Amino acid sequence: MDIVTTRTEKVLNILLTAAALVIAGVLVRRELFPPSAARAAATNSSPVYLKDWQEYAGEGVLVGDSTAKVKVLVFSDFQCPFCRQFHSVVNGVSQKFEGKVAYVFIHFPLANHPLARPAARAAECAETQGRFGLFADALFAKQDSLGLKSWASYAAEAGVADSAKFAQCVSDSAPISRIDRGRALGETLAVSGTPTVLVNGWRFSNPPSDSLLTRVVTDLLASKKPF
Repeated sequence: MDIVTTRTEKVLNILLTAAALVIAGVLVRRELFPPSAARAAATNSSPVYLKDWQEYAGEGVLVGDSTAKVKVLVFSDFQCPFCRQFHSVVNGVSQKFEGKVAYVFIHFPLANHPLARPAARAAECAETQGRFGLFADALFAKQDSLGLKSWASYAAEAGVADSAKFAQCVSDSAPISRIDRGRALGETLAVSGTPTVLVNGWRFSNPPSDSLLTRVVTDLLASKKPF
């Protein structure tokens, strides 16, 4: 009887562990893929062209050549793991088409990411010294250290020269308008998740892969309609 009971307990423990893992997976998926975003992706799988896209670019930070023919606008959040992945993709494509592709970072810190807005402020403080792109690279490269690693250490990695000016900017409680404008623009455009990507006005329901982004950029540089 004791052997049977022990075996039963082991089976129950295995089942309970499996159930816990399934529940945890569902919760993580809900956080990273909110239902509204999932519905939007299902109903809007083909890129849609937004004719006013050049006006939107003015609400973000340009990283790259302002004369670049192709501009990739990204509504992004420094604490979002998918933003980190796409940041790597867009950096790679920008290097592949050097001088022909620019990246526009539009702040869209999510409410469920408590470190996203402070990170956005720190990035804007780095931008006052012309180091936004490198600071963003540092934040995404060590995203797992957000909240553990000081903003000053990220700034040092990004080559921010005036550490005292940076520290004063980070500690200031005054709102930074570009962060608020990015959020407002995203809400106007019904952005429901990050990253939300526009390439010369073509809005994607899901961030494009390296191969798709490369193809779209190639078409746009050749003055071809990608979709």
